Amino acid sequence: MPNLYLSNMPAPYRMDLYRSLAQELDCVICFEEVRDGIPGLDVQRWSLRTLPALIRQARPEIVFVPEFSAAAIVALRLRKSLGFKVVSFCDDSMDMIRGHDFGWKHHLARRIVPKRLDNIILHSPEVAEWYRKHYGKGLVMPILADERRIRPELERVLPLSERLRPSEKPVVAFVGRLVGLKNVPTLIRAFEPLKDRATLVIIGDGPDRASLEAMAPEALFTGMLSGDELLAWYNLIDILVLPSTQEAYGAVTGEALMAGAKVIVSRKAGSSSLVRVSFNGYDVDPMDVPMMTEYLSSLLDGFPDGRPLTLRANLHPDRFATSFATLLKELR
Repeated sequence: MPNLYLSNMPAPYRMDLYRSLAQELDCVICFEEVRDGIPGLDVQRWSLRTLPALIRQARPEIVFVPEFSAAAIVALRLRKSLGFKVVSFCDDSMDMIRGHDFGWKHHLARRIVPKRLDNIILHSPEVAEWYRKHYGKGLVMPILADERRIRPELERVLPLSERLRPSEKPVVAFVGRLVGLKNVPTLIRAFEPLKDRATLVIIGDGPDRASLEAMAPEALFTGMLSGDELLAWYNLIDILVLPSTQEAYGAVTGEALMAGAKVIVSRKAGSSSLVRVSFNGYDVDPMDVPMMTEYLSSLLDGFPDGRPLTLRANLHPDRFATSFATLLKELR
């Protein structure tokens, strides 16, 4: 009796989660949109039209649904007659819960759907605690890669990191879409007083790229990267800055920490929960330019020019194996 995991499309930062759900919970991994297959994993397509038949055929014990979506509503309607549990994976951040949702539909759905779900899997203890207080349910599974897989990969691409290294100076970087909500201009302004001490690298693409290049001609814009090139850059990044004014989570924070980078993360981002001050970085008001400059300067003091490129210590506070084992225990 396979379980079902439903999502809109594959997310690269959740590949280890997909595989672990398939192996440990006999989950059939299903996407609405999937262009390429996932190595080592059989996937199925679903739509709202085909979902009822898919559930009836699988006869699952658990259906994992995305957020508080239409798929969640369909599953809840079938639950009574088929006797399975409906569990949501939800990306809510505390900033969203406090009133800065991405839209009124999600805000309204949060008030209605959680009451009917059997459980909700969140990405930070703080958000899970809020859901437990208001709805009596809330499990925790951070968005992170399996260190047993990704750490050897980071070490493997070190020669490529050496070839890509832009200078001997420390690297301050942003990784993500170049759009307004990512607030990259604030990072550029905060970095300006420190440009003689480090290299600013902007990894990503989007409609704001041309204006950002004009604003920061000294910065290196790589365009969108993936695979080995992106991994190689994580080895090079000394400080990752995620200055978003709105961000459900921000998986790049965990990716950078796992490669040993320090981080400065907007308090609006869910991944600010990963920050441990004096250990791996700072959280910051995304519009406070002087504070961002101060935090950058403080962290740069710990990065000499020309540091050797080696596999650095993992600064992520969580470990995939431990977190997933806890989730399994609670689900069972």
